[in-house]
Amino acid sequence: MKKIAAIIIVLLALGYPASACDVCGCSLGGNYLGILPLYNKNFVGLRWSQAKFHSYIAPTQYLSAQQSNDTYAKVELWGRYYITKRIQLFAFIPYAYNDMNGTDQVVSASGLGDINIMANYVIVNTGEIATDFKHTLIAGGGVKLPTGKFNQEDKGKIINRNFQLGTGSVDFNLNAVYTLRYKRAGINLETGYKLNTRNSHDYLFGNQYRASTQLFYWQKFGVFSFLPHGGVNYEQAAMHKDGNILQVNTGGSAWLGAGGMDIYIQRFTIGVNYQKPIRQNYNSDQTADITSKARWTTSLTFNF
Repeated sequence: MKKIAAIIIVLLALGYPASACDVCGCSLGGNYLGILPLYNKNFVGLRWSQAKFHSYIAPTQYLSAQQSNDTYAKVELWGRYYITKRIQLFAFIPYAYNDMNGTDQVVSASGLGDINIMANYVIVNTGEIATDFKHTLIAGGGVKLPTGKFNQEDKGKIINRNFQLGTGSVDFNLNAVYTLRYKRAGINLETGYKLNTRNSHDYLFGNQYRASTQLFYWQKFGVFSFLPHGGVNYEQAAMHKDGNILQVNTGGSAWLGAGGMDIYIQRFTIGVNYQKPIRQNYNSDQTADITSKARWTTSLTFNF
């Protein structure tokens, strides 16, 4: 424990404040697809998301207390296109804007993030069959390209890695989504794994795992269709490595309660989703406290 505390003190002295976003790679993680009931539709849209974290390091005999309130947001151009009846191509182009408001460091960053390209295969789809039970299973994977800036500095020192707009590495995503519906009600299960590689600075972000379960109910009123949904999300990340050295206060896991609503108006879909942490278990030591706050996602898509 004394060694960990000493490492934290050295990092702070060098101008690398422990930021809450080190824990799970909040703005740099994989992409949730969510509930996509229009299985046979292409779409393009914009999606805005925001996550907030708070970190606190208790005072020591060498340093006063340190804290930071960090906000990670992005606007994402994304879409889906059916190459064939069973092959879906997804693309995610994010524009990120992050703010760090800490005791000794106040800094912001904005710009193009890392672009994701993914292909899924429709293994099962009974959506067009006239039956009360309908289910769909899709699975696939993709690649995250190092298009976002990953070496931004402040006062001559590189800002903590997860605050950067990108990772600087080529990373790989695997995902699967299963949806079961009985008449108007259903359940959506989603899971994904992100395998990271080292960037040119020999820095390795910990691999990430995510899963979600959402219950939903489909209701139609005139030209409007409503899809309220709620459930729970889980996310987990391994510790980061700088060279072969594990980085303190990185990695961990969290359970989040989630709820939202999708509204369909002819070819357009408006969506909103809210997530609130239920349980958090980040890899922080006795001197540090890292807390994830509520998260928001809103979206507007055009189906064609």
